Amino acid sequence: MPLSQVFLSADPLAVEPKPEPSVPLSTSIEEDRRLRRMISNRESARRSRMRKQQHLEELTAELNLLKSVNRDLSNRLWTVNQHTHIFRRDSFRLRADSTALRRRLKEIRRILLFRQLQRLAQPATDALCTGFFSGEHNFSSVIV
Repeated sequence: MPLSQVFLSADPLAVEPKPEPSVPLSTSIEEDRRLRRMISNRESARRSRMRKQQHLEELTAELNLLKSVNRDLSNRLWTVNQHTHIFRRDSFRLRADSTALRRRLKEIRRILLFRQLQRLAQPATDALCTGFFSGEHNFSSVIV
């Protein structure tokens, strides 16, 4: 619409429809190609978004699985650490008990050896004491 007609019209916002320009046939073919390309690009973008969404869902599922596996492994590790702590504590106690029992056994063996020596020495002591106290005051019998 020419500018002069806009000022003279009653409705300044009214726009007259444009008459169809005579478009050459080559422009129409180019326009069709452009529209087909635009539609193809949109469809391609839609498929790309769908692939991206599917990939995101797969990654989310894998993430959840890995979190679950990680949680299970963490629980197992905690359990193993607890058992290790218990085994070390028990091992320390058992070693201390073993050391105490070895000392006790050594002392018992020493006492037994001492008693055996006393038993072996008893006949000689009895012989010495019998001869000395029987009235014989011969000191030669005491001297060995």
